[in-house]
Amino acid sequence: MATSNQYFNLVQTGKSSWVAVPIQNTTIGESQTSEDLFHEAASNHITFTERFPRLTIAMVAVMILAATLTTEVEVLRGAGFFWQ
Repeated sequence: MATSNQYFNLVQTGKSSWVAVPIQNTTIGESQTSEDLFHEAASNHITFTERFPRLTIAMVAVMILAATLTTEVEVLRGAGFFWQ
């Protein structure tokens, strides 16, 4: 039974955020520049939510807020409230 090991390199993208980039077809210990690692990460098919989790959470929160405000306006309009 053959097993394969997958290794990851961590690349810092901000003060406290890191991206794990899988290393393929390289020997362990071979140095890669961060540009090479980002090109390798871009070649892998990563979904939007995996690449930008904080942005995804923010977008969901904004959509929930917009839906809540729209519903509130429609309920007030249905109750007879008029803006002047």
